[in-house]
Amino acid sequence: MKKIIIYLLPLLALISCDNSHTYDSFTVRSYDVHIGAADWQYTDAANNNYFYCVIDMPEITSSVFNNGEVNAYRVYNKNTNDAFKHILPDVLHCEDIVNDQVFLYTTTVDCIYGVGWLEFDYRASDFAYEVGNYMDFAPKSMDFTIVVTTRN
Repeated sequence: MKKIIIYLLPLLALISCDNSHTYDSFTVRSYDVHIGAADWQYTDAANNNYFYCVIDMPEITSSVFNNGEVNAYRVYNKNTNDAFKHILPDVLHCEDIVNDQVFLYTTTVDCIYGVGWLEFDYRASDFAYEVGNYMDFAPKSMDFTIVVTTRN
């Protein structure tokens, strides 16, 4: 009987603790975004170049920017039974074989945002697009879901 009481006391202490929190109300909205292959632009600076696409996002108000939250997800296999989402940044380790030579690199898709806009960025760790025709290495079209959380 003593053992039962010894084991029950911590459980009763946990049950009697008030761990409840009161949260403000939030509104969560999601937006589908498609970036076509032709929509990507190249920074074409001196070095460390990357591809980017800026979109207007009026849903990101100053209130959202200062008090809300914006999350971006890359959508793979959209509108199929195999569809899935990956929260950004989406980091993918890649292997290409060209003329029996193996090339290893990492691609990163990320985003930044400000009031009224959102920018998607695509980078490859080998910077192969720095040499030759950078458009040969331009990203393909991509789908995203943007989730905007606002405080009511």
